[in-house]
Amino acid sequence: MFVPYSIANPLTTIRIPRLLGRSGELLVRAGDSVEPSQVIAQAVEPPDFRIVEVARDLDLAAKSVASRLKVKRGDSVAEGDILAARGGLSGRVSRAPLSGTIVGVGRGRLLLEAEPRLVRLNALIPGYVIEARMDEGVVIEAVGAHIQALWGNGQEAYGILRMAVREPRHPIRSGHINASAQGAILVGGSTLDEDSIRLAEEMQVRGIIVGSVPPPVMTALKDVNFPVVATEGVGSTPMSQAIFDLLRSLDGREAAVSGVVGGRWTPQRPYIVIPMPTQAARPVNPDQPLAVGQRVRVLRGEHRGESGVVSRIPNGLVQLETGARLPGALVALGDVDQVPVPFVNLERLL
Repeated sequence: MFVPYSIANPLTTIRIPRLLGRSGELLVRAGDSVEPSQVIAQAVEPPDFRIVEVARDLDLAAKSVASRLKVKRGDSVAEGDILAARGGLSGRVSRAPLSGTIVGVGRGRLLLEAEPRLVRLNALIPGYVIEARMDEGVVIEAVGAHIQALWGNGQEAYGILRMAVREPRHPIRSGHINASAQGAILVGGSTLDEDSIRLAEEMQVRGIIVGSVPPPVMTALKDVNFPVVATEGVGSTPMSQAIFDLLRSLDGREAAVSGVVGGRWTPQRPYIVIPMPTQAARPVNPDQPLAVGQRVRVLRGEHRGESGVVSRIPNGLVQLETGARLPGALVALGDVDQVPVPFVNLERLL
């Protein structure tokens, strides 16, 4: 039986696709050595258009807007510029929501075309380009520790790992964040709160890794400019002991953190990569079936977030506490040797 991989490998060969998401220009070739901050590809983002509801901003009828405009078609404006005003300096104003050019005027509205934006993609991890995909991006190969997470806020960064707590059950709190956290990627155990997020922004933390993210905190994390990844996903589950121990053993090393989650057609998991200066790594074999003795993590149910070892794989179905019978394995979790877990609730830890 094949089980989805949740990679938590202290030393392996890692292949990370770095793709633009649109057609662009590659700045490196297959065989090139790259560094984390090196720009490897770039593309011009298609212009964005924004309708500015001037009549609504000024609380006027559409036919009365023309005499209040401070701009005309073809004018260039910067974000925040006054487009129209009513009642002098202390009156109501309509401002440009972004920098660009006025391309349409009428019916109490303005149509604003944003300036084209150059999007640059960096390597994020040190390694070698093993594949160049036309004008889309590259695949970078590196050697080191590789950990997959279940949730991320879409940001990426490279920095120094620093353990903020001592046990995987401990959350990150504001008391764990001080001047020494500046530029660091902090590792917590269970969760974090909004106070710690605000302080992390003030201290210019480079990133945060925790076990899980409570639903009320997810909204606040969409606006921060550093990555936050949760190895166990959404909720209040502590970080897997295996993953916590691995990160603790690598405290002080440089790490790449990606909180980018792929879409329906581009599956991608958030990940953590800690590069190692060695070539003595073994590649991951995704075609290897689950076997007795392999480490796994429970994704759902009563034992969610716990990791253990497969003790037996029955030929038939396993009987669950709910009475259901499904294909699965018996897993040793802590002091319990025979916990039945369906395959759909398992991930393999490498």
